[in-house]
Amino acid sequence: MGTSENALIVLTIFYVSLLRSTVIAINPTGLTMKIFHRDSKNSPLYPGDHLTQEERFHRLIQQSKARAHYLGSKKMLNKTNTINPDVARLPLAYEVGSFYVALVGIGTFDGLPQPFKNYYLVVDSGSDLIWTQCQGAVSYFHQEDPLYPDLLSTSFQPLLCRDRHPFCDPRKCVEGICAYEEEYLSGSVTSGLLAKEIFTVNSDNDGLQPFEIIMGCGTKQEKFGPFIGQGFRSQKPDVIAGILGMGSGPRSFINQLGPAAEGKFEYCLPAYTAGVASSTYLRFGLDVRLGVGEGQQQVYSSTPLFLQPDDPGVYFLHLEGISIGRNRLPFQRPDFEYKADTDRGGCVIDSGSPMTLMHRPIFDRVAESVEAYFRDLDIHRVARRRGYFDLCFSPKPTNVTYYPSMTFHFQDADFVMDKSDTVFSIGDIDFCLGILKLDSDYDVLFGAMQQARKRILHDVMGGTLSFAAEECQLAS
Repeated sequence: MGTSENALIVLTIFYVSLLRSTVIAINPTGLTMKIFHRDSKNSPLYPGDHLTQEERFHRLIQQSKARAHYLGSKKMLNKTNTINPDVARLPLAYEVGSFYVALVGIGTFDGLPQPFKNYYLVVDSGSDLIWTQCQGAVSYFHQEDPLYPDLLSTSFQPLLCRDRHPFCDPRKCVEGICAYEEEYLSGSVTSGLLAKEIFTVNSDNDGLQPFEIIMGCGTKQEKFGPFIGQGFRSQKPDVIAGILGMGSGPRSFINQLGPAAEGKFEYCLPAYTAGVASSTYLRFGLDVRLGVGEGQQQVYSSTPLFLQPDDPGVYFLHLEGISIGRNRLPFQRPDFEYKADTDRGGCVIDSGSPMTLMHRPIFDRVAESVEAYFRDLDIHRVARRRGYFDLCFSPKPTNVTYYPSMTFHFQDADFVMDKSDTVFSIGDIDFCLGILKLDSDYDVLFGAMQQARKRILHDVMGGTLSFAAEECQLAS
């Protein structure tokens, strides 16, 4: 097995069907899910070999900015209650918000070489619902594989309103079955019924591992174009069938695994200079590897991980300061704190954002320090911007040791980015600070590029984020 992994996107699920025999749930103590980078040759979203690294960066920047807009808009919707609070809130564009996709086995079918059917779901650590399209839908977006045949699955069990399941809204029932209607920020709408079903993923400990999930079968999908189900128009595959939420809400994948999985998930991201990742792993429960090194115990650090009731689904960290090289900038902890009176601020860790984004005043201080560092090396800022990067320099340093490290000083733990490719976008003739400036609801949105070369463990139940330096390898 390889040692890389990561996580990011959203989920909600439902359907209409007859009541089946009782499902025996198997809540795993540990499991490993293989996931694919959206630009991987093994990914169903692979854009082809024609993209240069510069073009890939441009797309990642667009994704990061769209992600920040999505998370900020989600907060506004929660605060104004313009949409039912149970509504799933997806990024403005499916492709823009996604970063990794997972191959998941769903259902139980007789007469097949394997008892389940595989579907690709987009992974997101910023929201908490799970859904897929089902056969019999009156409207749906295009996908290559047949819609999920729930009527043929012997383990599919609609959620009955009379059972008063906490995921069931008693105001939304169709012939006694729990129904849903989800409206996304993009204007897309999905509706259907909630059900119990068996999901199957791979586990390091026990091989293929089945367990029960509350999901939704979508029977009516509208306005999902042009980002979902439109690939066929340009000869690209449409294999995405739904979304897998890894956020903090009760319906998320991590929380539905139950206490046996200990509320833990981890990933380890290779840097962008490693090339396009073929695949990587998202690990849960006893399958997590943090602290286990090659022949010796891995040294790791931990910092509090917490939630905000007005901003469900995202993970906050206590950021106390930032350093460039050995220079600690004149920030104080209140500069990064969440302000309850305005519902703004704070530091959010989100692998769904390809790059880190900083609120303008914070970015400007960081940029000033970086510019002063390189000025002393007679390397100067260039007037032109490269894509969306605000701070670029030329010429490039002749030695990688000339690039300064960046440290995020979290409560009780320093997250050191001491490799140039976790801080800078290095081009052929210049290099740029690989962090984006954006006026957003958060002070810092800590993205995937800066999380690379670390094994990162979210302990949701324990309220901690732990990390250790590691050269994350591509999955074998």
